[in-house]
Amino acid sequence: MKTDNKQTTIQLLITSLFALTLTACDSQQEATSNKKPVAQAQGPATGILADSAVEGVSYSASSGASGVTDVTGLYKFNHGDSIEFHIGKLNLGKIPGTGLTTPIELAAGDRNKLLNLLVLFQSLDADNNLANGISIPKTAADALDASLDLKADPGTFPSSPALATAREAAGIAGSIKTADEANAHFLSQAVNLLGGHLWVNQDDTSLNFFRFSTDGSGEYLHGIATPDDSCDANRACGSKLVFTAGVEYGTAKATEYDERGFKLVSTPEVDTDLQSGLSHPRPNWRVYTNGNELIISDIVIVQREREQASLFGELFHISKPIELSSDDEVAETTVQEIRYHKMDNSQSIVGAWTMDKDSIKSPVFLFFPDNRYMLVDPVGSATQSTPAACAKPGVELATYAFDAASGTLKLSSFTYNTAGCAGLSEYSGKPITFKIDTGAQNATLSGERLAPITLQRLSN
Repeated sequence: MKTDNKQTTIQLLITSLFALTLTACDSQQEATSNKKPVAQAQGPATGILADSAVEGVSYSASSGASGVTDVTGLYKFNHGDSIEFHIGKLNLGKIPGTGLTTPIELAAGDRNKLLNLLVLFQSLDADNNLANGISIPKTAADALDASLDLKADPGTFPSSPALATAREAAGIAGSIKTADEANAHFLSQAVNLLGGHLWVNQDDTSLNFFRFSTDGSGEYLHGIATPDDSCDANRACGSKLVFTAGVEYGTAKATEYDERGFKLVSTPEVDTDLQSGLSHPRPNWRVYTNGNELIISDIVIVQREREQASLFGELFHISKPIELSSDDEVAETTVQEIRYHKMDNSQSIVGAWTMDKDSIKSPVFLFFPDNRYMLVDPVGSATQSTPAACAKPGVELATYAFDAASGTLKLSSFTYNTAGCAGLSEYSGKPITFKIDTGAQNATLSGERLAPITLQRLSN
């Protein structure tokens, strides 16, 4: 049977044109998601040294700042500094100054050193109780010999004579931690380390929010307002949605870590955002914070570049015979990062407000400096005094105007609402009252047919 070659060619060209149009849209969407350059911070800064918070470690910064970490693990430096940490005569490592330092940074990719630093910190804790932090006595630091090899086999490091001598000098009771014990404790601290701040990632079309607990429960809250997307992280697209606007609440724990951060496994209780949160972790997905940013990274396949500059040039180029990849060809990969910045929480209405700041499972009202408003509601009752059939867990995204003198708040242009009547969408264009108290830490939200709601500012 003969084939109509002309008709077949036309069909192929139309199919190719459609595929390339989608690619062009993807490329355009990615281009519009590029963030504006962030100005480099300058001047004095502080950071935290942590497994649990580590007290008693000496540090010296390149600008001249020096001291010993306090009970919260705090150290001081200037932005742009490099910082060297040491216990007694033992050098722990030199790193660029940042808001959070853990053994991951100090180890600089050396797995042995990472595990041994965990053993060292935890085994020199004065009261051998890691639940209340790590405090290294000065007597132990003074007795610690520089000959202690931090790159030794973690299986034999705990039996190092220098470590035993330092513990004896400080009269530390209990046994030296094994590598497995030290590793397990560090994993248990992962979510706590992420919870030092509220985290936001935003561009012209999307807004992404994370809140993590710091009490050891592993609770987290995630909200996202983003266009529906049927393509996964590798831009492999299908007929089903992969990412959508919604909310996620649950618990998470770390099962492993590497130089990129922690691999988290979550147990969601509420999940309306499909794969946007923590509920669908990928094998190489990692979460970490340097104290200044939350960094979520993954290893993804590098997309092949077009060989022709224009859409139609590529169309006619690919209408030639296609060379298929070899079965044993290894796809090129790259590390893809999504970076979240700390929520601006410093003035007037700008910041994060919640009905119960001690509960992660509590609605959060977010007001941004660019006059965008977002609700992240994991319970579906942000403004409902009693359960309502029209309310459900979800998010809202809109713009706002606020008159601080009168306390008048007006919301408009709701681009997302997946929470039904749970939030403030019913008051679009209508003035409501947002009265901030004199201490700027509490506020009352009220309006016509809106019973007064007391809100607390989330200060982190």
